[in-house]
Amino acid sequence: MEGITMFSQGYLTRGHGADPRRMTFAVVDLETTGLHPEAGHRICEVAVVRMRGDSTVIDEYSTLVNPGIPLRNSEFHEITDAQAAHAPVFADIAGDLVAYLSDAVVVAHNLPFEEGFLKAEFGRLNVSAQGLPGLCTLQTLRTQLDRYGYKQNQLYQLMTGEWMRGQHHALADARHLARMLSVLLNESPQPLAWAGPNPMTAPPLPRTGRIAPRTFGLRKGQEGWLANVTAGLPDMNPSPRPHPQGVAAYRSALGHALEDGKIVGEEAHHLAGLATAAGLTQTTIRQVHEQVLLEARARAEADGVVTSTELRELEKAARNLGAGHAIKDLLYVAEQEKARKNGPLKGWRIVPVGDSPAISAVMDHAVSQGATAGVKITKTVRLVIAEPGTSDPKIDRAQQEGHRVVTPAQAWDVLRAASDRREAGLFADSGSAQAAAQMRPDSGEQEEKRPWQSFWRPRELGAGEYHQRFVAPFEERDRARAGTAASPSGRFSGAAVQAERKGCCAGSLLLFMATGAAVTTTLTHLWPL
Repeated sequence: MEGITMFSQGYLTRGHGADPRRMTFAVVDLETTGLHPEAGHRICEVAVVRMRGDSTVIDEYSTLVNPGIPLRNSEFHEITDAQAAHAPVFADIAGDLVAYLSDAVVVAHNLPFEEGFLKAEFGRLNVSAQGLPGLCTLQTLRTQLDRYGYKQNQLYQLMTGEWMRGQHHALADARHLARMLSVLLNESPQPLAWAGPNPMTAPPLPRTGRIAPRTFGLRKGQEGWLANVTAGLPDMNPSPRPHPQGVAAYRSALGHALEDGKIVGEEAHHLAGLATAAGLTQTTIRQVHEQVLLEARARAEADGVVTSTELRELEKAARNLGAGHAIKDLLYVAEQEKARKNGPLKGWRIVPVGDSPAISAVMDHAVSQGATAGVKITKTVRLVIAEPGTSDPKIDRAQQEGHRVVTPAQAWDVLRAASDRREAGLFADSGSAQAAAQMRPDSGEQEEKRPWQSFWRPRELGAGEYHQRFVAPFEERDRARAGTAASPSGRFSGAAVQAERKGCCAGSLLLFMATGAAVTTTLTHLWPL
């Protein structure tokens, strides 16, 4: 299998080719135990983001992988031996991974790095993966952009104006690269075309659906801890069924965390680990959260009355769980009642004399705006409403005590005027808006950041130029390192991991580009040896 090429690499060019915005891409990222698959280093995490070139994300896949060997570089990707021990081995995920790479152009930032590890892992299963179309974004961006650095985090910041979060987490890196590809395809100064093999359907391998997705970027933020736990999981469609025992453990810990109405950082990290062990995705974790809230609601409604204390507890839980829709009707009724009690007629006690349709209509309006309906004439009465000519002891007493007695028509005018005064606020006047406009700071001229398109090369690099600039200076170094790729202990420095892993595309890509003519590569399939 040594000479087999897993990916038939194509490239994005300013010349002729297929419109990539109409194509499907599978953006892949790996975390590994070291740099060299030939030295026995293994994959410990894999993620794939399937997307169309028009920026639409179709599906995601992510899981930790048990490499079967100790992890020597956990300080970089933060995957521990304990986490990996409970994850599926590569044989368990091979069929699912093939399905996610099928019918798409496989994309990575330094594709030969991913290719070496994937080929080695499939080789251990006696499966030959050949001829899948591939795209190296590192080579592509070097060809199209004139920059001093081409690391993924540097290019991401340049192209999006944002910094990468969750680096060295496979799903985070795959999502970031998918966004970079989207920007490149849809915002480039010149249209780019795909010159390479068409996507192919790979023969299926058995699928298990076993996953152990690791969340990333865990923080409270404005969204809350659990919202960020959820966002860091893959949005798989459809989602595999989680492990029942793992879900039970997650639910137990979640119930304990919700008891005091808030989630703290230590609890969130513990829940994130349990979510990984349970094999939860964005869809399935939301289902668990909703079920937990609905069960709590059922307990609150069991006696026929949801008290204000119970409603506050449900509301806090819903906010933490991001499942407000499960109690939306209860919250709506509570909000309506709250709005009514705090309406513009709050504090108004009105006594109706009689129950004519006109009096009933004005009283209904007054109560909906925060007023209360009285029965007796007391000192707190603000208004008495009666039909003209009505004779009643309540009217006599109200007049004796100086309360205002009005007809239903007059009551409408009085109440509307009171509402208008209340809604205007205590300090509002006719000049408020003008004064506010004058106080707005002058926007002035802000420093304009140089757009990424300004680094667009006048013309894309050809194969010879690319080799001279990015390959030839390192060929001698690479030959020297080839004989000492693995140290006796099998350990590699973290600096080397980062420099090498996202460093350069292999010369095989240049050989592919050098053909110059239309690509006529015949694709072979994944096939058992």
